[in-house]
Amino acid sequence: MVILPARDEGPRVGGVVAELRRVVPGVEIVVVENGSGDDTAERASAAGATVLRSDIGYARALRVGFAHAHAKNAPWVVTVDADGQHPATAVPELLRALNDADLVVGSRFLGAAGYPVTPIRRAANRGLAAWASWLAGHPLTDVTSGLRAMRPAVYESFAADYPPDVADANVLVRAVRAGWRVREVPVAMHAREGGRSQHDSPRAVWFAVRMAQLCLREAGRRALPEPRDAARAGISAGISAGRA
Repeated sequence: MVILPARDEGPRVGGVVAELRRVVPGVEIVVVENGSGDDTAERASAAGATVLRSDIGYARALRVGFAHAHAKNAPWVVTVDADGQHPATAVPELLRALNDADLVVGSRFLGAAGYPVTPIRRAANRGLAAWASWLAGHPLTDVTSGLRAMRPAVYESFAADYPPDVADANVLVRAVRAGWRVREVPVAMHAREGGRSQHDSPRAVWFAVRMAQLCLREAGRRALPEPRDAARAGISAGISAGRA
């Protein structure tokens, strides 16, 4: 299953859904619309996606999507942004990496050339990644990437308990400290096809500070139970059959 949180992405979401359906045919594409003032839901539905709704907020939209995946017993979940930055062609690579990991992150900073990132934003991301890596005790390079693949134990845990406001680097700290195997794979991402990212807004500094605080909170959480050992064969079969 592929989950796309989407708010005011009407001009873009239909193309993203169509490309995902081409790359992973037969997989359910779920768009979780959260407070749009445009035709995001209508365009997503017209492109063939299952459309769900949540309260406003990226993290709240993801939690609704994870709950849907749990109800459908999806063998894996991939989260993709609805703004066109994440190439659909990266999904199969993330799923292959999932055969020996519990959570896989598509990273812009592992050698894959993509759209240029401003020096300030790159420096902020590197600083946050270093902080999250230290707290987690595991190297991380792209802690704000929304392109992630995960096994059932991971998304089921997120469906039950997920940060309600901001969920990026802090979720990776939680995942590592829970004992899940976290991997990153290089992905050459695209520039947004319009609109504006929260990371490029005046709230970006607030976001970075807030995220650093939430990472520290996650580091102090009581250890979570280790995930169950999902059958690798089941994930492999799901990838080859194109089902989720």
